[in-house]
Amino acid sequence: PGTEMTFDCDTILLSVGLIPENELTRRAGIEIDRRTNGAVVYENMETSMPGVFACGNVVHVHDLVDFVTAEGQRAGAAAAAYVRKGARAGGSVTEVRAGGGVSYTVPQRIRMDAAGERTELFFRVNRVCGVSTVEVEADGNRIAGFPRERLAPGEMERITLPRQLLERAAGKDLTVSIKEAQT
Repeated sequence: PGTEMTFDCDTILLSVGLIPENELTRRAGIEIDRRTNGAVVYENMETSMPGVFACGNVVHVHDLVDFVTAEGQRAGAAAAAYVRKGARAGGSVTEVRAGGGVSYTVPQRIRMDAAGERTELFFRVNRVCGVSTVEVEADGNRIAGFPRERLAPGEMERITLPRQLLERAAGKDLTVSIKEAQT
């Protein structure tokens, strides 16, 4: 605490605005998610290009600056860790997929070696839903459910996946979907 660190850096890119502008991301050969029009990221906001991290509206459209700030902090900490280690996290990769009622998820990939004690998963629904459950499945088997009173496409949602849950799903793809209560 109180000790300042400096790092040499070739480039810092800032994207200011609501719609992801990813011409440079595409030109760099970084994988783009067609649903978000932003970079595909791992749990620590690292892109498909080792050592390149993305956050904020360059990844997906945010409605609250608090989420952008948290992503920026996560990306910054991960970039610093990358510089210290000199390599990206390894290990198996879990793909996170959007299921019924979900437009997209961020991150799209989770590596257990870098996941920590919990991983925050952001997503948007594709329709207004009343009382619902956010279902998380691993290869078709339900591993968690998160109740919600209401969901709307204009509001980003967030769930936290504990490491223990991710370990149960290790080696399997995750699907996030919405199950609306029957009325």
